[in-house]
Amino acid sequence: MTHETAKLLNFQAMIWESWQIWLAVGLGLIVCEVFVPGFVLACLGLGCFGGAIAAHFKASIELQLVTSAVTALMTFFFLRPFALNMGFSGNERMSGVDALLGRECIITQAFDSSSGLGRCKVDGDDWRAELLERENADQATSGRIVVIDKVESNTLIVSLKSSSS
Repeated sequence: MTHETAKLLNFQAMIWESWQIWLAVGLGLIVCEVFVPGFVLACLGLGCFGGAIAAHFKASIELQLVTSAVTALMTFFFLRPFALNMGFSGNERMSGVDALLGRECIITQAFDSSSGLGRCKVDGDDWRAELLERENADQATSGRIVVIDKVESNTLIVSLKSSSS
């Protein structure tokens, strides 16, 4: 854009100071962290904030780079493990039918000894259920507690809860 065009548009040339550049790069890296796993770009972005602080106090470019590098390394070694433990612990919650495995439910309709089929209620939902050990169908009466061993389609595969537990 020429100087005359800038005058016509009433546009003043924007001159970025070094701390603003550091800040913009840091924000850009933190935004890019959304697309990359591992919290690495966020550590580099926080390192840029260290460089921005040094630049704000009129430090030389060498000192800005050193401050940025030291800040990035400190966040990488101290903040990153903490963030990974908090956000990416690996202990993800089970959902859907996988969350039902091992849970206890109450028999709402006694199991038929020939087919092994009955009904159970878990978390307020009534499910079709099949007894794993059909020979115990006479003990699987309404109101007893069973344990969910497997889920096949819309049928819970259950076994009687032992009376000792």
